[in-house]
Amino acid sequence: MRLHHKIFLIIGLLYTYQVNAQNYFTPSELKSFKQDFKEYVIKKMKKHNVTGLSVAMEIEGRIVLEEGFGFSDKLKNVKATKDTEYPIGSVSKIITSTAILKLCSDGLIDLDTPYINYVQDFSMRSHFKNENDLTIRHLLSHYAGLPRLLAKGFMKKEVEPLENILQHSKNEYLISSPGRVYQYSDWGVDLLSLLVERVSGMPYEDYVQNHIFTPLKMNNSYFGPAKQTKGYKNGVLTETYKYSYSGSDGVTSSVSDMLKIVQLYTEKGSSSIKPFLSKEMVKDALQKQFKDAPLAFDTGIGLMWEVMPLKSGYTRVKKAGVHEPFYSYIFSIPELDTSIIICSNSNSSSAIHWDSWGKLYAFMGKKYKPSNNQNTIKTKYKKVTLTDQQLKKIEGSYSTSIGLLNLKRSGKKFEVDLKSENKKGIGIPYSDGLIKLYVKVLGVKIHAMDIFWKESNDELIIGEQFENGSRHILGSKIKSKHIPKSWKNAVGSYKVVNYSENDYETIDFIQLLINSDDILEIRGKTTFPSEMEIQLGLSPISEELAVIPGYNFEFFGGETVKLREEKEGEYVLTLSGYTLKKIEK
Repeated sequence: MRLHHKIFLIIGLLYTYQVNAQNYFTPSELKSFKQDFKEYVIKKMKKHNVTGLSVAMEIEGRIVLEEGFGFSDKLKNVKATKDTEYPIGSVSKIITSTAILKLCSDGLIDLDTPYINYVQDFSMRSHFKNENDLTIRHLLSHYAGLPRLLAKGFMKKEVEPLENILQHSKNEYLISSPGRVYQYSDWGVDLLSLLVERVSGMPYEDYVQNHIFTPLKMNNSYFGPAKQTKGYKNGVLTETYKYSYSGSDGVTSSVSDMLKIVQLYTEKGSSSIKPFLSKEMVKDALQKQFKDAPLAFDTGIGLMWEVMPLKSGYTRVKKAGVHEPFYSYIFSIPELDTSIIICSNSNSSSAIHWDSWGKLYAFMGKKYKPSNNQNTIKTKYKKVTLTDQQLKKIEGSYSTSIGLLNLKRSGKKFEVDLKSENKKGIGIPYSDGLIKLYVKVLGVKIHAMDIFWKESNDELIIGEQFENGSRHILGSKIKSKHIPKSWKNAVGSYKVVNYSENDYETIDFIQLLINSDDILEIRGKTTFPSEMEIQLGLSPISEELAVIPGYNFEFFGGETVKLREEKEGEYVLTLSGYTLKKIEK
């Protein structure tokens, strides 16, 4: 009986192998796709004026392409290769999360333990009650309630001790209670790298070198500026900042090295004979976190990885990084051992990254068809008439990631004014909290975008709804138009006065003003590493404090602005590490 059992088992395994093998791409299919893909990349680079780019691609566990295109240094005629080293920006966060998961796999930390249990001298100010509930899981999934970044401390000419972040943190405020809302945070990841130091007993960079780079044979990976690769903005050689904290934006690597990291999270890589991470950790990393959070909406975030279900029934895992002008993207389907990593030294390459993923996904679709179990029914929204109470509640000014948005009641509709773009239109209420925005272009009414509204903890949130029905937070309502006397007196222009010799000067000056809607507002412009307009509404909560309402901003969303009067008429603002003094008229 045992012999028969073994024979049937062997036959079954062979049959399973044959069935699976039939689904695999043939060598000739992969070769044809590789050639087509290379021609596509070369064509796209020329169209978008991309100087250099490297690609690593794995399909069904087989490396199909590891190659460079163009130049890593055009002046010296150095060609890009699979080993060309690029500053990978926020993809560095995957190195940090992998270090954390490695410590967890080794039984040294627990993801659901409060952070302060490991870093006992960490503290932050808070307007909320449960700030001490902040856990490692909150930090890994950007649900910790931390600001986007400490802007003034983010870019440095020379390395600064990681411990400095604790000095900055104790003077800053959380933007939310932990577990309530997604807010991408470099700051939170840097706190995780500090945790690695405290638990391992060695500098973060040494831990990563000894426990990640060396065992995985990532020989072209290190911390700090790229040793040879140059950066280009629209084809022009461009200098970038040298350092930021290592955990969130400090790694320089190659596509071939990063593929080794990605393989830790694929089906084949995580099931190796001696797994680097425990299977439980890998599974957890690729699961959506805090799905039931009050303001989760359709945020697809795992433990640092962005995760999204595909129509095929599989999962797209993604991470992108920008270290201006360097761009890096990872796309992966872990169940199929299929990944693509693209790094570029050109700011004009973004379209190539996304189009390359689309090309790979379309190719995979030839073998892996969409599941019949996918729900393709779209929600049908109908025009609705809101109550007077609802109209009054929604009416007002909103601080959003696209600038100030004003909704003014007009009958059963809203007059819409997007201040930053000087666009006006109307908003028509629909079911399920939806408001369709229309603007007039050359006298023709054009559907501009869909937003939705929701009330949470006495805060009115608005967000953007996309064509596929997914929803993401855009901003929140400025609670009160009452402006305390101190803030009225402080209106004027301010200049940053606390830059050190080690700082890059990112902001020249800002204006504190009261706009035509009687809203207290900050306006300014970032100057390095790229120019960006800043327009932020403020909700004053005292004579000395004001909050920038809203989440998911590039800069300052949810942060607290502090005001003090040093001498009569001499005002000082502090925001995200900046100290700004009022300029005399």
